[in-house]
Amino acid sequence: MQHSAPQAPQGDGLKEAISSLKNSSLGYLQSKSELAAIEAKEAAEHAKKKISLGAVTAFFAIFTYALFLILAHSVLLKFTAPYLEKIGKVIPLDNHQIILLMFFLFHLLLLFIYLCKLGKKPQVELFALTKSEIQKDKQWLKEMNNNAK
Repeated sequence: MQHSAPQAPQGDGLKEAISSLKNSSLGYLQSKSELAAIEAKEAAEHAKKKISLGAVTAFFAIFTYALFLILAHSVLLKFTAPYLEKIGKVIPLDNHQIILLMFFLFHLLLLFIYLCKLGKKPQVELFALTKSEIQKDKQWLKEMNNNAK
């Protein structure tokens, strides 16, 4: 009587294939995450440059705007003096104070407009494609884990 070599059940080959596929998919995801890290580092460097340029630009913009307001104040004071005197009879303020009050109210109105715009939620969901891809990857890995068991 000859004893034949014990044969491995057919399920073992499938388990090995699934395990191999799982390991290769983990390597794939790891390489994708490394690439994303490299790209994130490059994006951070670019953002640092943009932020520093933005800070310098903001400084000069604020300084220029302050000079513009001073100029506008003097021009308005010169050309609207008769009207300002009439307003001064109703409101106990001198001409300079009336112009500054108008500037203040104008800027306060702009502030409220932009605060309302800032408070609105975006119409389109941010990172929708990335979120859906991550969900697909999670589902795929979950299926792979279930099949490996």
